[in-house]
Amino acid sequence: METAITKSLKAGGKKLTKARKAILAVLDRNTLPITVAEVHAGLVKDKTDVDLVTVYRNLAMLQELGLVNAVGFQEGQMRYEVVHGRAHHHHIQCRGCGKITDLMLCPLKKLTKLIEEQTRFSVDGHALEFFGWCPQCR
Repeated sequence: METAITKSLKAGGKKLTKARKAILAVLDRNTLPITVAEVHAGLVKDKTDVDLVTVYRNLAMLQELGLVNAVGFQEGQMRYEVVHGRAHHHHIQCRGCGKITDLMLCPLKKLTKLIEEQTRFSVDGHALEFFGWCPQCR
């Protein structure tokens, strides 16, 4: 994983610093998207001295380079997940307890092609999130 990340960073004129490596490690060990506060808490737990502002700045930069995906949920704060090595997917969040579940499918492939044909845009990404009630909260 590190080699591909290093190449992406280098292509964007950046280096794999200790802070970036630690942030990516925290994200990588979480299977679901996590908040900036949760990333920071993971760094503290790992005894990595990275302040909250540095976490915000690095997540923004990693997102810009396509290494991290930002996902917005109903609580109004962004959550982040590492992109490398994970298949494209979407999420569903319970309106009751906030539980997030990965949806390992994308129903938008045909729609994306239609949008490209109609607008002559080259679509390079999209976001689709679902909300509902999990079995425990129904």
